[in-house]
Amino acid sequence: MRFRDARHQFEMALADIERGDTESARQKLDTIVAAAPDFPEARLGLAILLGSSGERGNARRHIVHALESLDGDTRLEAAGLRAQSLLNLCSLAVEDGDWQEAHAWEAMFSSAKEDLRQHGILQRASAVLFSAANLAVRDEEHESAQVLYARAVDLDATFAEGWHNLAVLALQRGEPEEAEALARRAVEADPTFADAQFLLGSIALSTDISEAVEHMERAVRSTPDNAEWLSVLASAHVRTRNFSRARELYANAILIDENRADAHLGFAIASRGLGDIESARFALRRAFELNPQLAASIENMMSAQ
Repeated sequence: MRFRDARHQFEMALADIERGDTESARQKLDTIVAAAPDFPEARLGLAILLGSSGERGNARRHIVHALESLDGDTRLEAAGLRAQSLLNLCSLAVEDGDWQEAHAWEAMFSSAKEDLRQHGILQRASAVLFSAANLAVRDEEHESAQVLYARAVDLDATFAEGWHNLAVLALQRGEPEEAEALARRAVEADPTFADAQFLLGSIALSTDISEAVEHMERAVRSTPDNAEWLSVLASAHVRTRNFSRARELYANAILIDENRADAHLGFAIASRGLGDIESARFALRRAFELNPQLAASIENMMSAQ
């Protein structure tokens, strides 16, 4: 098949796709690929159709062939096709739960960044790499996950969740300063991202409790039904001797989860700080009922009366 004929057939296949006639489009693309195996546009188009119908193995084979045929191709549009092929190949891998495939190709996304942007698929590429990183975390391959998250935020610096997950990994590695810097990037990217606000606040507890409280307050304002967050924030207010706010937060945590022994104990501490000894004793008893191991704490507090 001559190139001109193949191009015409390809344009007809695209018209079929626009009309929703994917079967006709697939027949035309199959014909092109059989007659002109190194026509990357047809390979990629056919792969997309195959992938959407669940034939991911065949789709992957066509994309790999397309990438190979584009190797060394200096046409202006070749770079865009290479970027699209790369993205679709990694998307198929992630759909199959195969983060290793995406990890193997992740470095190529750096050189394809501008082409991905020009085709309006930069954020999609970032999301695919992020999903691959999540799969790596699932498999406890944290170093690979870090590489994939880092590539995701390299493509899209506004990807708050990517920065947040990098911060979590840094904490797991025992690098709180790095984690704090990454959590700040997450908050800068999206100040409404409650998880990032709370993470930054929890990290700052050891260095600047006023800032820690500020970030955690923002988190609980947008997510007021997280009993654990409420209890942690309340404990920070206890440290600053803001017993009134602490007791309010502990009370809210107990309303959400009546069986949180730590919240009952914290409520007792805050009540004692406010001079409400009766409420403190009642909350202490309830904390002990829920968690007998708190006996030592209770006895120490009671002996201080």
